[in-house]
Amino acid sequence: MTVGTRPDVRAIARAVALGACALLGIGMTVASAGRAGEAGVEPRRVQDNPMGQPPHRPLVLNTLNDIGLALGTCWSAHLPPPEQARPAMRVTVMLTFTRTGDILGEPRFTFVTREASPETKALYQRVAVAAIDTCLPLPFSESLGNAVAGRPFTFPFVDWRNAKGA
Repeated sequence: MTVGTRPDVRAIARAVALGACALLGIGMTVASAGRAGEAGVEPRRVQDNPMGQPPHRPLVLNTLNDIGLALGTCWSAHLPPPEQARPAMRVTVMLTFTRTGDILGEPRFTFVTREASPETKALYQRVAVAAIDTCLPLPFSESLGNAVAGRPFTFPFVDWRNAKGA
């Protein structure tokens, strides 16, 4: 891709732009700032767990999807009792991680189902914070820790218990 002995500046710029777009697309897929259920990490479908045991999570997290699965495991283990559950309750939390799997600052709630009562919203926010606290630090691989450190990610969770058609 050279013209004579000089590199083709347009070809280099095009390659850099395509690489940046690919990285941006990957980041936007995971770190969507939208509401629960929009682009980004898919909401975790939580069903009753009759044994009361959280599902197994990987010993080392290697991908962005692993982070969502690990947090979903913790979320399902801390849900309120079914009689206090609100059908299809949605909570979206923004977290920023360190390289070692801890979070920087406090969890930030970017969405909570609007129709829920203030008591129900508070209950699910406490559940989310308790779930996150018990999961930390997440066991990031070195490469995943380096990739996510300092970047904000949103994690939408949905409690499908007691929901019609779930």
